[in-house]
Amino acid sequence: MRELASGVFMLRGLPPNAINVYLAGDVLLDAATRRAEKRIMRQIAARGVSAHALTHAHPDHQGSSHAICERLGIPLWCGQGDVPAMETPGGVAGASPATWATFVQRRFWVGPPHPVARALVEGEEVAGFTVLETPGHSPGHV
Repeated sequence: MRELASGVFMLRGLPPNAINVYLAGDVLLDAATRRAEKRIMRQIAARGVSAHALTHAHPDHQGSSHAICERLGIPLWCGQGDVPAMETPGGVAGASPATWATFVQRRFWVGPPHPVARALVEGEEVAGFTVLETPGHSPGHV
């Protein structure tokens, strides 16, 4: 883990700097692909994590979300527009079902659905940051 600013860490991932996961205070931001759970858990094991927030519900950001939330007993938060994708098996927010990329993401990266405890809206604060709604990349991108 590398500290980027006071209390904000970038976790090590594969490939480096391509699929990023962060820890801001006690909030885990994003969770990479479904095979990243063990790597993420090793890096946050000694830290108190109280919640998990997603920037958006694409498989390279939410793949390990369900496993980590279950293992740590923490709530999942994401933008309102991505709630259906997070709570639906095989959900990929804003994806076209007929593309090769969507097929690969659903087959190899997407994690199980998980109930969203809090839908993030613009102006709220998460780990010292102000939520900004930036839909486009996904319906609920924040």
